[in-house]
Amino acid sequence: WKTVAHPSPDWMRKRPPPRRGSGPGNSWGRSRLRSSRRPRIVTWLSLGVLSLSALYLGRLVLGLRLADLPYTVPRAYVSLSGGVWGALALGTALGLFFGRTWAPRAARAGALLFAAWYWADRLLFVHTEYARRSWPAAAALTVAGVGFTLWALARPHVNHYFGRSPDERRTQN
Repeated sequence: WKTVAHPSPDWMRKRPPPRRGSGPGNSWGRSRLRSSRRPRIVTWLSLGVLSLSALYLGRLVLGLRLADLPYTVPRAYVSLSGGVWGALALGTALGLFFGRTWAPRAARAGALLFAAWYWADRLLFVHTEYARRSWPAAAALTVAGVGFTLWALARPHVNHYFGRSPDERRTQN
């Protein structure tokens, strides 16, 4: 029993379970990211760009192992373009995911430049019946991809996550 003269000892008191990693003064397990949560649309966009990076880094690797056949482009073009687009997409995906202030501009510019390069490459170097028949689907996917990227990066909560308000973005660009 408890009385004022004889309180129960400390070991008998019920204590809450210890906190794991996020208590005051404890930095173990705490994220080093900003305190604002990443919008889901940024996560999805960065995963899409990361997927594109994986495809083009695969192009780099496979381009290094091409068989000796006649090609419409130099063999180094396949590897070089895969390496360049793979590395740029990887950097942009990581920048988007970790909320770097330069990432939205890089993603906008990258989406437009990639679309222009893709269509120039397709029209200049790809001469197959499949390419002629599938251009409407490729055009629709290009418009959808660029449109989604530009739309997603124009959302107010996305601009807030990257540290810029829509008004600041209009005056700076």
